[in-house]
Amino acid sequence: MTTGRGMEIVFLDNGLIGRGEHSYSLAKSVGAALARRGLPHRIYAARSADPSVVVELGAIPHFTHTLYDSKRPLLVLPGWARGGSTELAISERRTARVLNASYARDLAALPRAIWNPDKLVVVPGLSQNQIFGLLRTLFAVPEARRPRVICQLMFPPDWTSWGSISRLGAELYRKAFRRAAPLIGKSLFFTAENEPIAGHYRAHYGIDARILPVPFGGAHPARPCKGWPTFGFLGYSKCEKGFHLLAPAIEICQKHGIDADFAIQVRHDGWEAATVAAEAALRKMDRVRLVEGVLDADEFDREMDRIDVMLLPYDPALFGLRGSGLFTQSVAAGRPVVAAAGTFAGVEIARGAAEGVAFSPYDAAALAEAILRSASRLPEAGARAAGLAKDFARRHSADAYVDVLLRHMPA
Repeated sequence: MTTGRGMEIVFLDNGLIGRGEHSYSLAKSVGAALARRGLPHRIYAARSADPSVVVELGAIPHFTHTLYDSKRPLLVLPGWARGGSTELAISERRTARVLNASYARDLAALPRAIWNPDKLVVVPGLSQNQIFGLLRTLFAVPEARRPRVICQLMFPPDWTSWGSISRLGAELYRKAFRRAAPLIGKSLFFTAENEPIAGHYRAHYGIDARILPVPFGGAHPARPCKGWPTFGFLGYSKCEKGFHLLAPAIEICQKHGIDADFAIQVRHDGWEAATVAAEAALRKMDRVRLVEGVLDADEFDREMDRIDVMLLPYDPALFGLRGSGLFTQSVAAGRPVVAAAGTFAGVEIARGAAEGVAFSPYDAAALAEAILRSASRLPEAGARAAGLAKDFARRHSADAYVDVLLRHMPA
């Protein structure tokens, strides 16, 4: 690889909005690892990024739309005006067309010096709404001037930013990969967070994605549980992550006499009726402490330190096999987890790479049974989790992430 004058790693991350996003933790941890090695880098974020995050990370607000934008107001169907649901108001094909065009314009507006062979461009997350815009930009750059570009396939093809299963994702990804064929392995490289995601793209699209790990292995070691345990749920409050299952599951556990506390983060925009109802139910429950709003890094660490078992009841249909920062941090800390079978966390539990309980079917009763089982075996589970932590943390460190990036640098 080259590390000479002008070499720089450039992150194009329109998912970087605020402290609550995956992108913030990634930029912070990887940026620190690059700085320790004296490797220059810069980060382009969404224009809507929190100004304090921009200052903290030295990021440059740039992208018009975010990775999670569905542009509902622009894409309503006639039925919505007559009282139809918001979900039906979104045109997936038109969303892809509008957001890809915007992404291409934003890429074209970047400094020309980025599109040079001495740069390594990293796209930490993209979907069907960005990939065509990226390809349009790369084909417009003369071959001799193209940098190497690493794209993390964070999402499976059936993911959408509005919480439903994509109908067109497979078609759009297949079309994008065909178009990208002349670039793949030369100036364009695809990566994935874990083997199940990589295996899906390999089996169904012929894309040989190298693993670029979730770099959140630098977590505080979990404390030994003394007295009754605390089960925790952190992150966005939405149905995709199983927030709606928590209140009925906790109620079942309490009826069975569980001696445990629950710490539940409440963070949502009120757009899911089931999420709003679930929050109202949780507010009425005993031994449930609600953690309100977005947490900064210190607050997040304090909340993590109070949790003995992390609840990850992510929907296997909507969340699927995607990686999870909370899963990574929990396993690296030596903390047991409870997760749904059919998610990546569930797969890792089943194969013994993570300590915890996986539940199925995907409902509140099964989640409650998993929580009760976890509570009954916590001392032994904590010891096993601690035994798995060190190696897992090493493989999911920011330095491991940087090592993969550097292997893509030109010789």
